[in-house]
Amino acid sequence: MITQLTIKGVATYASPVTLADLRKINFIFGSNGSGKTTIGRAIEQAEGHTDCEVTWSGGTPLDVMVYNRDFVDRNFNLSSPLRGVFTLGENQVQAEAEIATLRPQVEDQNNRIKNLNTNLDGNDEQTGKRKELLQLENVFREKAWKQKQKHDDYFQHAFTGVRGTQESFKTKVLHELTANRADSYDLPFLKEKAKTVYAANQLQASSLPTFNFDELLLLESNTILQKPIVGSQDVSIAALINQLGNADWVKQGLHFHHLANTTCPFCQQTTSLEFSHELSQFFNDAYQADLQEVANLKSKYESAKNSINAGISSIKQANSEFLDNALFSAQAGLLEDLLARNLQIILNKTQEPSRKLTLESVGDLANKVVVHITEANIKISEHNQIVANLGNEKTQLTSQIWRFVLNELNEDITSYQASKTRLKAAIEGMERSLTDALDRKRVLEEQIKTLEKQSTSIQPTKDEINSLLRTFGFTSFKLEVANEFGQYKICRADGGDARKSLSEGEKTFITFLYFYSLIKGAQTAEGTSTNRIVVFDDPISSLDSDVLYIVSSLIKGVFEQVRSQFSNIKQVFVLTHNVYFHKEVSFNVARPKDQALNEESFWVVKKQTIGTAVERCPENPIKSAYELLWGEVKSANPSSQTLQNTLRRILENYFTMWGGIGKDEICNRFEGREKLICQSLFSWVNDGSHSIHDDLYVSYGEQTNASYLDVFREIFNKSGQQGHYNMMMGIENNHEENAVTTA
Repeated sequence: MITQLTIKGVATYASPVTLADLRKINFIFGSNGSGKTTIGRAIEQAEGHTDCEVTWSGGTPLDVMVYNRDFVDRNFNLSSPLRGVFTLGENQVQAEAEIATLRPQVEDQNNRIKNLNTNLDGNDEQTGKRKELLQLENVFREKAWKQKQKHDDYFQHAFTGVRGTQESFKTKVLHELTANRADSYDLPFLKEKAKTVYAANQLQASSLPTFNFDELLLLESNTILQKPIVGSQDVSIAALINQLGNADWVKQGLHFHHLANTTCPFCQQTTSLEFSHELSQFFNDAYQADLQEVANLKSKYESAKNSINAGISSIKQANSEFLDNALFSAQAGLLEDLLARNLQIILNKTQEPSRKLTLESVGDLANKVVVHITEANIKISEHNQIVANLGNEKTQLTSQIWRFVLNELNEDITSYQASKTRLKAAIEGMERSLTDALDRKRVLEEQIKTLEKQSTSIQPTKDEINSLLRTFGFTSFKLEVANEFGQYKICRADGGDARKSLSEGEKTFITFLYFYSLIKGAQTAEGTSTNRIVVFDDPISSLDSDVLYIVSSLIKGVFEQVRSQFSNIKQVFVLTHNVYFHKEVSFNVARPKDQALNEESFWVVKKQTIGTAVERCPENPIKSAYELLWGEVKSANPSSQTLQNTLRRILENYFTMWGGIGKDEICNRFEGREKLICQSLFSWVNDGSHSIHDDLYVSYGEQTNASYLDVFREIFNKSGQQGHYNMMMGIENNHEENAVTTA
């Protein structure tokens, strides 16, 4: 049967409307034009209504048979005979017995199919394996997507093409799971490599110049700086120079003495030729050779220093991204200062050859500078190799990144695969069982169809309809078999064609009887015993009141079949705008205080300003007129347009019944505006308004009119009828204050 119906995008249903938790018997009441017929068409999935959603119990659709204007138009037109209704013949006992045996087997398969569909797709009480699998996929998709979000900033290139949707990223993860054979690396390595490999417009980088400090280290080891360079000790003046320790001072004055070799350049005293000769002998060739060696040392050291300084300057200007420029600059600066100090020491030796001097070693600083340059050049070499083979490097790095993602998702993937394997195995097993059940059901139904073809006839239906016509006093026409093609014709007593002369009531009644017979059979020789759902949409239009009770009685018989477990009618819908018919067809002595029974549901269809609304009612919404009028007053939002008439009709009914209290007497108990309101209500009563005793209504509830409601309550209060007011309004009486006083 149908458990839920959603109507959308058709007729007056501007917004989707859902009828949920439908029962075996469903009563739907609404005024003309409110949208009832659309409900029947949605159930039938008629043309233009296929977008409406019908939810079947167990996912198994049943045949749907709808009595409405469309049915009448299809079957009762003047251009063609009436199609016959096939039912099992009265004498086909064996066929009925075989079908009766097969039908429970079909029902067993239906139950099996329903259970399998429930296990697969779930219901309100359980999830279903397919939904479990869907939830599993969703959970894993979310976990995979979190990895994308976590690493997307620096691995965008590796995620190209799957960054847009969670599903595409999940699919890529599962593909890599089977295809990826890359080695594993940690995140810092991959991030650093990605900066180079994925960087735009990559170019070859130039290596940094390297330095050879061997010459400097060799110059540092020259012993000349430690050797005191002094003159010849073979001349007599040597003893005096050595005693005074002023050889360097004498050497500086020697140049000036050569300019005037008879005068001392310091004291300006006259010197002898012998003194000049001894000075020249003191600063002999050996002395000059040592001085030249110091000069050579200075020249070579200065050249090496300048070369190193030039290299350092070029490295600083290059500002290479592969070099720690700040640390290099600091250590290179220390080296430059050290070279400058050593050069000054050598210069001091040239000026004071007799002094012993020592150079500071550049070894440690030189090694540090060389290490920085070497490490940078290694990185540059690796970079250049990557640039030279960039395509392969990108492919390799992308695989390594996906391997890293797979490693991070390892536990989630393992759990996901195990659960998916288990669920897919269960689903596949259930689907196989479902296919077997559907095949078995199909075989059984084919056997039933074969028996029906062999045993069905349109004659029993003709006889039953004619019997019903006679029973209910329709004796001026009847059904006859029209031809060998299994069709009927409507004839008068004399055999003439009666269809053109049927009254609207006669046409409506025979149309209903035809449909009533059809729900127990079929318009073909097969399918007479298929499970079905029946919809009655306003079946009593144009019928006299006495026929109304006949139709309601026949439909009540259908209800009893629905309640039976052995009927092929599994669910019924009754839609009407006629309150008399609704009250009659829905009457059930077993229903406590109009509360819906377990197998029933009550609905009211309302035409609103924008679209149609459908409301479920916990009880039968159609009651007696007097109760309904009070129901309108009790409503939280009584209609401001009809409230005055509602109040007037209650007063007419009640005070006409009670009598003895005059209108003027009651009105005189009010003053001012309230008195005018009271008079307006009673003036309508005194005019002899319409009787309400037999009217039936449905309350809808709108805005309240506080003033009228206050005066209405006070009329009962001032008339001593507060007890009746409280009873009808559902207010518990205070026996002292609200005792009923009969006028």
